[in-house]
Amino acid sequence: MRSRVSMASLTSAVALGVAIFFTLYSLIPVTRGDEGNLSSLFLGTMMSCVMGVQVFTPALVRRFSLRLIIVASLVLVSVGALITGTVSGTPLLLVGAIASGMGFGVLIVAGAHGVALIVSPFRLGRALGAYGLVTMAASALGSPAGLQIALTFSSAVFGVCALIVGLLGAAFAFGIPGTVGKVTSKERTSGRKLDKATESIAGTPWLMLVVLLVAVVLLSHGLSSLPVLATPYGSAATVVFAVQFGSALGRGIGGEMEARIQARVTLIAGAILLTGGGTLGVLIAGGTAAITAGALIGLGIGIVQAISLHTAMQRMDSGRASVVWNLAVDGGLWTGGILWGLALTAGLVPATTLVFCTLLLATTAAVLPQLPGRSRRHV
Repeated sequence: MRSRVSMASLTSAVALGVAIFFTLYSLIPVTRGDEGNLSSLFLGTMMSCVMGVQVFTPALVRRFSLRLIIVASLVLVSVGALITGTVSGTPLLLVGAIASGMGFGVLIVAGAHGVALIVSPFRLGRALGAYGLVTMAASALGSPAGLQIALTFSSAVFGVCALIVGLLGAAFAFGIPGTVGKVTSKERTSGRKLDKATESIAGTPWLMLVVLLVAVVLLSHGLSSLPVLATPYGSAATVVFAVQFGSALGRGIGGEMEARIQARVTLIAGAILLTGGGTLGVLIAGGTAAITAGALIGLGIGIVQAISLHTAMQRMDSGRASVVWNLAVDGGLWTGGILWGLALTAGLVPATTLVFCTLLLATTAAVLPQLPGRSRRHV
C-alpha cells in the first residue's frame, strides 16, 4: 500500500512538471514563429541544460533523497517558466531557458529512476508503462492548455499559472518517503561496485538509443514546426494536443505490445506510425491532415519510448539506464529544437522531415537483430 502511495505521488509530481516543460517547448516557436532564430536559440539553450545535468542526477538522489530532488527540480522548472512568460528580451528569455532546462533534466531522470526505486523488479515493466502513460497524458492535456492560455491571454498569464502548477507538483512529492533513494556512504561505495559489475556484464544498447534519438527529432517536429504549419488553419494547439495524447497512448500500448507479441514487431509498428505521421504532415496541407499527422507521430514515439526504456533497464542499472535513455530523448529534442527552427526559417521543413523519416526506418532495420524474437512478458 505504501509503495502505491509513493508511486502515485511520484507520478503526479513528475506529470505536472512534464506538462510545464512541453508547453515551454512549443511556446516560443508558436508565439514568436516569425523569429525562427530565437526559437532555435531558446530551445537549444534549454535542451543543452537539460542534458548537462542529467548525468549527475542519480548521485544527487543518493545524496539528498528522491523526494528532495523532485521538489527542488519542480521549483526550478516552474520559476523558469515564470521568467520565460514574463520577459521579452533575449538574455532574460535564456535565463528562463536555463532554469527550466536544469530543473527538467534532473526531474525526468529522477522520475524514471524513482519508479525502479519504489516498485519491485517483477513489476517494473508495467510500472514504467503506467508511469509513462500518466505523465504523458498530463502533458497531453496540460501543454495544449498552457499554449492556449498564452495565445488567448498572454505569455505572462501562462507563466503565473505554470508557477502555481509547479508548486502544486512539489506538494504532491511530499507523499514520497524521505528515505527513498538516500543511501549512506558505505552503501554508495557498494552501489558503485555493483554498478561496475553490472556494466561489464550487460552494456549500453547504443543502437537502440540511436533509434530513439532519431525518433525524438521527429517528435520535435510534431511539437514545434508542425504546429507552426497548422497555425493558418487555427489548429496549432490541437496539433500539440494530438501529439501529446498520442504519445501517452503509445507509451501504454507499447508496454502491452511488447509483453504480448514480439519486441521486434512492436518497434516496427512504432517506426511505421512515426514515419507515416511525419510524411502526412508535410505532404498534405490542412488542419485535419496536421492533426492526424500529430496523432500518428505521438503514437509512434510513445511505442518507441516504451520499448527502448524497458530494454535499457533490462540491460543496465536503473539509474544509469534512466540517464542514458533521457540523454537520448533530450538529445533528440535539443537537435530538433535547433533544426526545426532553422528549417522553418529556410523553408525546408518538408525535405528535412522526409530525410529523418528515411533515417528512422534505416536505423530501426539495423537494430532489429539485437531484439529478442519472442515476447518478453511482464510479470
